[in-house]
Amino acid sequence: MPAKPEKTQQMIYESEVLPSLFHDSPDQFIQILKRDGNKFLQFYWAEAGKNIPKPKHTTSFGLNHETRKPSRYKTVILVSLPQPKVDGEAYFVALTYRPLRVTPLFFVSDKTKVIALKKVTPEQDGPGTILVEWDRKLHQELLGPGPEARLNDFYNAVLPFIDD
Repeated sequence: MPAKPEKTQQMIYESEVLPSLFHDSPDQFIQILKRDGNKFLQFYWAEAGKNIPKPKHTTSFGLNHETRKPSRYKTVILVSLPQPKVDGEAYFVALTYRPLRVTPLFFVSDKTKVIALKKVTPEQDGPGTILVEWDRKLHQELLGPGPEARLNDFYNAVLPFIDD
């Protein structure tokens, strides 16, 4: 059985750090991001790399964000990550917030979604990306093939997953 590859700083950041922070307290996350901007994101990038050996510890160059409002009660924070170097690293993460969203069954809330566009080895002529979602327990669910690694293409691919 082959050994599972070690996670890179980028993998830890997009699969553990961002989903934990956002799912646990989306209102507070959004407020701090508005106030501190990329400094907030870079602080947690550094935290994600504290226990990573040097070759896997990378610079935050390219780490950026923007906020979009596809409708009155939906917010999408698009986080651009440093250029992925290996399969499994993400290009972008969408942190989606729908504060009024509550499912009718058991009144369970699904106000937040964390969707990433990951680099993979392309099959045939595809773009070499997949869309995944990180749930509250940090489990990854494959959503399907992804678009080209361009921010607007990613944003448009995320929208159907947050429609009510």
